[in-house]
Amino acid sequence: MARFTWTSDRVREALGIPETGFASREYAAVCTDTRTLAPGDLFVALRGERFDGTDFVGAAADAGAGGAVVERRRLEDAPEDFELFVVDDALQALGRLAAMRRRALDPTVVAITGTSGKTTTRELLAVALGAGAYASPSNFNNLVGVPLSILAAPESAEIWVLELASNQPGEIERLAGIAEPDYAMITSVSEGHLEGLGDFQGVLDEKLALLGDLRPGGRALVADEPAELTRQARQRWSDVRTVGLSERADEWPERWSLSADGVEWTWKGVDFALPGFGKHLVQDGLFAAAAAEMLGVELREIAERLKEAKLPPMRGEVRRLGDLLLLVDCYNANPSSFRAAIDSLNALATGRRRAVLAGTMLELGQRSQPLHREVAEAMLAAGIELIAATGEFIRAFSQPAAHACEALILEDDLEKAYRKLANRLQGDEAVLLKASRGMRFERAIPLFERDFGNPVAIKASGSER
Repeated sequence: MARFTWTSDRVREALGIPETGFASREYAAVCTDTRTLAPGDLFVALRGERFDGTDFVGAAADAGAGGAVVERRRLEDAPEDFELFVVDDALQALGRLAAMRRRALDPTVVAITGTSGKTTTRELLAVALGAGAYASPSNFNNLVGVPLSILAAPESAEIWVLELASNQPGEIERLAGIAEPDYAMITSVSEGHLEGLGDFQGVLDEKLALLGDLRPGGRALVADEPAELTRQARQRWSDVRTVGLSERADEWPERWSLSADGVEWTWKGVDFALPGFGKHLVQDGLFAAAAAEMLGVELREIAERLKEAKLPPMRGEVRRLGDLLLLVDCYNANPSSFRAAIDSLNALATGRRRAVLAGTMLELGQRSQPLHREVAEAMLAAGIELIAATGEFIRAFSQPAAHACEALILEDDLEKAYRKLANRLQGDEAVLLKASRGMRFERAIPLFERDFGNPVAIKASGSER
């Protein structure tokens, strides 16, 4: 892979701006945070709702930066020998810098998006690809994070695995234009981020925008459900393969199973296993395996690597606390993922009473109330014995039919809801902990550990450690 060095000339070329009046100099790296900036870096002064990066140009200069990308021409705290690249939009400028580096280094880029499953798939694919691959850091998936991921990618990495997220129309299109992927993956499409995307069709259109910037000869992997995703993906791109759990998908497992020790599946005659719970994890793992095979990794090597994978925290974790089985899935929540978690609880709770500690699904816009009610009805229809509902679920359960539940707890405060639920647990139940990340439901994990025992980690092979 080619060596890449930032120079004043390259910065101007990327940003499309004229001479700055300084002799061309080199920059060690591009940075947006004066707290992590190193001497010789180029500082990009981003502007947010609560801050303006131009207010920190002086601090950047003091930290040793050689120049800055700014939106204002006159800065009183910039030294005379400090090079300023003046732009209309610093965020857009950050993306242009990242796009230049992506083209100059020219790695193979895999871009992953989806309502659910994109982070887990990104992590699993990075493991499956091995040491020569680079994956974007956790949560670096938006208009700031994706460019920073590209700008930080090691020059030695031949494959970059980038996660792309969106909660507003047009974001995926902008991110894909920066990343210019060779491979595109859409892990799922369902009702999520509706505050910005409006409805299911808005979500579908946003995810499909990833295909618009695939490079010539690029390939796409998409979920086989909903069917409209497959249909529209094939209208937009010629080389599309579907991934799912049934024979209607192009890539599907000959068999798959769930247990408290993890998930297992067989694909193309090779056995795979992962720690964690849920059929969605089988599909995420299959996505990763299919992409890694496309990229030239032998199937048995993929399977061996995935057995050692560690899932991102709070996404489908299984924790044994004494005799209690705690299913931790509180990093994200939307109606589809919540229903899938309920199905997983039912599958894993063989011989146990089931309990759910449920928290609000965020960013559902005007559909929030009916969607919470639908998920509440799904819990009741499943016959879950113990339900502690908080946030938006309180109103969803405030109806006569809810009293069919053996024990229904309605309590807005998480710790109070936990305490009331814990008082009704015998200690051998299967308990699902599920909510959107913004509800910070991980606060309940140490409470469970305190009251029911220290956690026992579970290996993908099914043995405990």
